[in-house]
Amino acid sequence: MKFYKKGIFTLCLFLLSLAIPVPSLIALPISIEETQNYRDIGKYFEYTIPADKEAGLNQILREDTLWRPNVKNVILIPRNKNPVWLKITLIHYGNLPHTYFLHLSNPVVDVFELHTEINGKWKTVWSGEQILQKNKPIYSHISAFPITLSPNESKTIYLKIRSDNPIFSFVSIYNARTFIAYSKKQDIFFAAYFGAGFMMFLFSLFLAHTLRYRKFFYFFFYLATILLLNTYSTGFIQYIEFGNSNTWKNYLFPITILLTSIFGLLFTLEFLEIKGSFPKLNAFTKIYILLLVFSNVLIFIMDLRNFIQMAIILVFIPIFIAIATSTLTLFRSKKKLEVVLFLLAFGSILIGASINTFTVQGIIKPYHFASYSLPLGSALEVFFLSLALVLRVSDYRKSIEDKQELDLQLKIAQKLQNGLLPKKRSHVLNYPLGFRYSPATDIGGDFVEILVKENEVGLFLCDVSGHGIPAAMIASMTKVSLEIWNDMLDKPALAAEKIRKSLLSSLSGHFLSAFFVYLKPNEKILRIANAGHLPLLHLDRDGKITTYTSYGRAINEHIQSDIVEKTFSMPNEGTLILFTDGVIEARNIHSGELFGEERFYSLIQSLAKEGPQMICDTVVSELEKFQHSKKSDDDITILALSIDSE
Repeated sequence: MKFYKKGIFTLCLFLLSLAIPVPSLIALPISIEETQNYRDIGKYFEYTIPADKEAGLNQILREDTLWRPNVKNVILIPRNKNPVWLKITLIHYGNLPHTYFLHLSNPVVDVFELHTEINGKWKTVWSGEQILQKNKPIYSHISAFPITLSPNESKTIYLKIRSDNPIFSFVSIYNARTFIAYSKKQDIFFAAYFGAGFMMFLFSLFLAHTLRYRKFFYFFFYLATILLLNTYSTGFIQYIEFGNSNTWKNYLFPITILLTSIFGLLFTLEFLEIKGSFPKLNAFTKIYILLLVFSNVLIFIMDLRNFIQMAIILVFIPIFIAIATSTLTLFRSKKKLEVVLFLLAFGSILIGASINTFTVQGIIKPYHFASYSLPLGSALEVFFLSLALVLRVSDYRKSIEDKQELDLQLKIAQKLQNGLLPKKRSHVLNYPLGFRYSPATDIGGDFVEILVKENEVGLFLCDVSGHGIPAAMIASMTKVSLEIWNDMLDKPALAAEKIRKSLLSSLSGHFLSAFFVYLKPNEKILRIANAGHLPLLHLDRDGKITTYTSYGRAINEHIQSDIVEKTFSMPNEGTLILFTDGVIEARNIHSGELFGEERFYSLIQSLAKEGPQMICDTVVSELEKFQHSKKSDDDITILALSIDSE
């Protein structure tokens, strides 16, 4: 029992020792020489966070100030909003006085305030926020301070950091020659980086403006935010100044991170075209984009330090989404190379961002490469994405060329089809004529022909299955075949069979329904032949409808049509109406309801006393109103002939 109580007492003393700060005895002076460079010296610093935000150097120099050792290789004190004071003692062993440079790498513009004692007087220099470029100790984007030491001189320096950034980076000491070379090397590297990035920026703007595809606009904005973000990681944001305050830079930093995530995800959705392949992933990504958009508003509510930390955490999720999406797409997409390049792109930025983040967090040792990891990762990302876009542009160019060729063919086919339609005429012999044609696509499969001899009239209407160029070509061949009927106008069934035989080798799986009408007014002869088409309608002046039809199958290459010809006495008055099934099968786009025969018959009955052209125009107009669209699922054709001789 005594042993147990002793153990509890010892444990309590240990926990109490952790809770009560004591003066540091661990941090040791760092010995520096002219021939050496020193990196990751964070562990040689001691720090204190005074309760008074406005505490000055005099208060810090008091003997009762409690200094704590910084146990990491980087300076990382994310939870404290008050200014942090750091101190380090440097000893120079050399034969001559030498100037060293204390370099602090940090992605956000902060106030670095360095205090050194020279000849018994304290000198203060600044770098960062609210200190204009021309007043900085080093004309460079790097936050660095010159420190001159005499041989065997020991000097303690005090560094005050006021920052809204939760992440402090690693610290290095360079001799003068190495620092100047290092600074120039970085300037050249980053100048080339931003120069290439700006060229890519202009290229993406050109693509977005020329091709007008959303994915290129998203890439343009994504690249713009990437370049802006890297002005922070490289320190080049120091060159951009407006007025005497740079506070706006600290607010712009997290907003840029979130905008980069938003445009990166939008570009991912558009480039990989996952809407159809992975609808759930597409929905999740859009929800996350909305979350990121909403997160920008939180900058007006949250503390800036917490907002920056939130943005840094949120930025990794879009990278993982892009990698996961491209990996899934890789197994389904036919364009493997584009997806592989996309995967390599976001893999590069993930590696670069991870190295940078883990380094400044002190998780991994701060290697020299860490200074370049984020810009290099983003440079590789932009390079791979550019290659992927070049491939996509090549595909688009090919599709545009194909489309242009198809458009040319369509224009030729449209001219061809226009030749199939009856020439503009208002009468046949002395009988008023009306006609309307509304194709479902640019090129339809309906075809009308009117043959006129001295005392005879032939009306022909057919509906070729399908749409587009194949249907138009078959309709064109049908027109040529109709020359057979022109020679035997009074024998429509015989002509229909000969036409069928002439088309057999050209139908290629298509079929056509057709209706032949032969009229000889002076002898009151009405003769018809029907090849699987809707009946001929006679509408008298009182609104009564009579149908004329006969047996016959549609013209096709497999089964004979067996068309039966019928002869009737031609009515004395009224209107003959031929139409295709596009009239009665017109569909309401909202309810899916068909126009139907009953509605069609009721409509034309209300037009019994109107002329044929008025009947055709009204029918097409009412169909468009019913559909709530001028485009239909099938071609609409209606032909009307008044048999009231003028």
